[in-house]
This record gives sequence, structure tokens and C-alpha cells, in this order.
Amino acid sequence: MKKLLFTGMFAAAALCASAQESAKSIKIRVLLSLNGTSRVSMNAVQQIMAQYRKAYPSLDTAVWKRIEGYYNEKDLTNLLVPIYERNFSETEVDEMIYFYKTDAGKKMVEKMPLITRESQEAGKIWGEHIAAKIRKDIEAASK
Repeated sequence: MKKLLFTGMFAAAALCASAQESAKSIKIRVLLSLNGTSRVSMNAVQQIMAQYRKAYPSLDTAVWKRIEGYYNEKDLTNLLVPIYERNFSETEVDEMIYFYKTDAGKKMVEKMPLITRESQEAGKIWGEHIAAKIRKDIEAASK
């Protein structure tokens, strides 16, 4: 009887722990949906696929359909959830969800693709400027 009671208590404790983790995982999925992480990543994959389509225009439609089956937002999200689980507490996830539901959070999601693109362009120009200075210094020192 004690063994049965102990086993039942252990199973109940494991179930509760599993339910807690599931709640956190569900919240992370909500967060990833709100902050646009999965959607932005899928857009990037689709842009890469468009480049492949241009490079291989003679491939049959069936091949492209099969290739499109290799990636989807659900699989990407499944990869990201454990990363968020390891790096954020459930309270932090709750706070981020709260933020992304605010007007400021919604605006951040809306503007982030533009900000990212402009930041990449600015970084490229900055890097080219630094590279030119480095080349100039190296050339001067090499004479």
C-alpha cells in the first residue's frame, strides 16, 4: 500500500512539474508569436528560397514543393523554445509578453525589420570606412 501511495505521489509530482514546464513552453510560444521572431526568420528563409528559384529556374514545381516541406514556422519555433527556456525564467517571459502587448512593443515588432535592415546598411558602411582606414595605415607603414 505504501509503495502504491509513494508511486502515485511521485507520478502526481512529475505531472505537476511537467505541467509547469508546459505552461512556460506555451508562454514562450506566445512570446515568439508576439515578438515576430519565428515570422521574421521564416521570411528570411523564403527570401533565400526565392534566390534558389532564380538560380535554378528549370527545376520542376514538385521539387520546389518538396523543398518547401523542409522548413516551417512550427519546426523553427520548436527549436527556439528550449533556447528561451534555458535563458529566461517564466516571470521574465511573462514580462516580455506584457511588453509586446503594449503599443511600444507592437511598434517595436512593426519597426524591427526596417531597423534591422537600416542597421545592417549602416554597419556595412561603417565597416567599409574602417577597412579603408586600416588599408591606408598598413600601406603607409609598409613603405
